Amino acid sequence: MLDSSFDWSAGMRGSFTWADYLVFVGMLVASLAIGIFYAIKSRNKANDEFLLGSRSLSCFPVSMSLLASYISAILVLGGPSEAYYHGVQWWVICAGQFALPLSAVVFMPFFYELKLTSVYEGGMKAVVWTDVLQLFILILGLIAVIIKGLIDMGSFQRVWEISVQHDRAGPQIFTYGYDPMERHTVANIVVSALVGKVAQYSCTQTTIQRYVSMKSLTHAYMSIFMVIPFFILLISLTMITGLVMFATYEGCDPLAAGLITKKDQILPFYVMDRLSSVPGLPGLFVACIFSGALSTISSGVNSQAAVTWEDAFANIPRFAKLTSATQALLTKFLALGYGFLAVGLAFLAGNLGGVLQAAIAVTSSVAGPLLAVFIMALFMPFTNSKGACSALVLGTAVALSFSFGATILGIKPEILPTSTDACPANLTIPLPSDTHPVRVSDLQYPQKIFGLSYTQLGPLGLVVGLVVGVLVSFLTGKSGGRRVERSLVHPWVRWSLPDPADVTARTKANSYDNKMSTNF
Repeated sequence: MLDSSFDWSAGMRGSFTWADYLVFVGMLVASLAIGIFYAIKSRNKANDEFLLGSRSLSCFPVSMSLLASYISAILVLGGPSEAYYHGVQWWVICAGQFALPLSAVVFMPFFYELKLTSVYEGGMKAVVWTDVLQLFILILGLIAVIIKGLIDMGSFQRVWEISVQHDRAGPQIFTYGYDPMERHTVANIVVSALVGKVAQYSCTQTTIQRYVSMKSLTHAYMSIFMVIPFFILLISLTMITGLVMFATYEGCDPLAAGLITKKDQILPFYVMDRLSSVPGLPGLFVACIFSGALSTISSGVNSQAAVTWEDAFANIPRFAKLTSATQALLTKFLALGYGFLAVGLAFLAGNLGGVLQAAIAVTSSVAGPLLAVFIMALFMPFTNSKGACSALVLGTAVALSFSFGATILGIKPEILPTSTDACPANLTIPLPSDTHPVRVSDLQYPQKIFGLSYTQLGPLGLVVGLVVGVLVSFLTGKSGGRRVERSLVHPWVRWSLPDPADVTARTKANSYDNKMSTNF
């Protein structure tokens, strides 16, 4: 382990300097300035400007905004922690980017042509350009951590050798074969990533709202494909960051030494322990964390405001009659309300386990059933609303039951071995805990089924949603003979619908003549 500049036994750590505050405040001011600029510029514009940027955005900022919407502070904190305590097998999630061409070819053109504001039937420019700024701050922060760590360690080769020696990296850590009860295998991660990415980039309000804000279909295509290299870059940076930290603390793990209480605290500890000697770097790191959080929140609240306005308030005559400027103002207040709600819910995050696994488990439990509903709507015109509602509710309930069931049983991922042999002699090392995490192999059925890997919650929700949705639709009379609007069905399956001209002709042929006799 590299010697620290601080006396850990005395509780010494690095602290913020004026340079750190300057960097951090500068990021916040820049983000705020973008919002103020577009607020003034579009103060008299309608909701089409606020929610969709007047459909004039180009591919680069939208691509970066798409990526920033799903790259949050959870990845910044959880990614390096995953590599540090479990190895870099999670790197395989990059294979999920193969789903983006599918989303680009199959789903995106359909929604682009519909021009929907709400996929469930704002400041979009400010949100998009703020996301671009925050994404690059996030990337810069991770690169700064890696560079400082590599300088301390001497070379990346040394970092890699230490990581391979302790099973954090190298081909030996990758387990193959599909085993739904195993936390991570290559197949498990790939299946989960494919389902998750198709759902994210095909049927979420955050994504669809960006598609329809584009100036052309070509820009929409490019925005999706540009996500791929930047996503791989970000995942790679978080994994390398974790390996650099592990090599730094090879013989004195801060978690085992009692210097931190949760594994997700390892990156903030490292920054204040190792980077505070360089003025401005801790401030850049905090700005990086805030950027990850703000990019997700800004995108989310804008999308939620769009859904709420279009699907609720726009259908109320009193609100529909308001001027365009007033409607935009009310939508902005909706976005503000969702922002406060998001901040409030964030305080509950401290009660979760590892933030990365917890976040993926919850989002996957919702994404799988949601994807099932959209597949039914676009490709199965015989299904109905009862089937769709049943699919969404039961699919989500089943997936969340497995997630919460594992939490209730105390199933936690085992961390790879760490050491405290090289810790300072004057540091008091806490005794090992008498309690051990519950292993899936130790459980008996039926409890053992809750050991299902968190990576499989999305695929499970998708399968349950499709099966339930189709069955309920058949049991409740399918589409009930109602005429299905062809524009709302994917072009690939429109051939299965009756030709509108034939329907009109048959209706006219079977109708009563207007000249009806009054004689009995």
